[in-house]
Amino acid sequence: MSAEETVRQALSRGCLYYILSTLFPYPDEKTLSGLDWEEAGEAVALLGNPAGLKEAFESLKRSLKPADALRSDFSKVFGYTLQSDCSPYETQYGGGGYAGANSQLSGAQVFDQVQTLGDIAGFYGAFGLDVSDQAKERVDHISIELEFMAFLAYKEAYAMTSSDGKDKAWLCRDAQVKFVDEHLGKWGPIFTTRLEEAAKGGFYGKLARLTGMFLALEVETLGVQPVQVEGLAPTAPEAEALCGSCETKDACFSEGGGGSWGGAARSVF
Repeated sequence: MSAEETVRQALSRGCLYYILSTLFPYPDEKTLSGLDWEEAGEAVALLGNPAGLKEAFESLKRSLKPADALRSDFSKVFGYTLQSDCSPYETQYGGGGYAGANSQLSGAQVFDQVQTLGDIAGFYGAFGLDVSDQAKERVDHISIELEFMAFLAYKEAYAMTSSDGKDKAWLCRDAQVKFVDEHLGKWGPIFTTRLEEAAKGGFYGKLARLTGMFLALEVETLGVQPVQVEGLAPTAPEAEALCGSCETKDACFSEGGGGSWGGAARSVF
């Protein structure tokens, strides 16, 4: 693949990651109306059409509704607590060798969850990122993880266009490989499968299908073999309070505005 093709691929991947990341939070009309579906369609086309990716994208686009109409569907599939059949939080899953999977002690499970949250926050912090208080989500929410991958892909593309950016591009690519292998690629498949089943078609079912297909493509593109989780982790009594008590809370929410990331990202490059 030529340098120009590598840049185009990174930009296309970043675009699709970004549009998916904006569709998982609670529906907001301003956010939905600002989506560039034409650009996203071009990005999907540049990625080719493995296993019907283009058709899945077009089906999602056709099923989009105004935010007020989507909110009812959102509440039905995700509910109002951390615990649901298709929780959008990574640390609610376990199994298949995943940290905390076989823990029978609630304290041990909470410790594992805190460790995972800290690891995710560490990925963000390595690139000078933290999550804006406007996002109102933990670092392990699907939308935040997808947006982080969008950031890395865009940053890789930018570095590739710089005369001295080869090493910087490699660092961005390496972070993508590790994040998919250690996080998104582990729990993303079961999350999207459960969401598609729970949504029973409709917008969120189609969103789950496209996201699952894209993550499968990413696993192949990045050459990783994540150990996928098998189901929801045991529920600890302390889990609902985890956000307010864990050591990573300052990394989850910070002063800032605009999207999920707080203020202007302070880059290590």
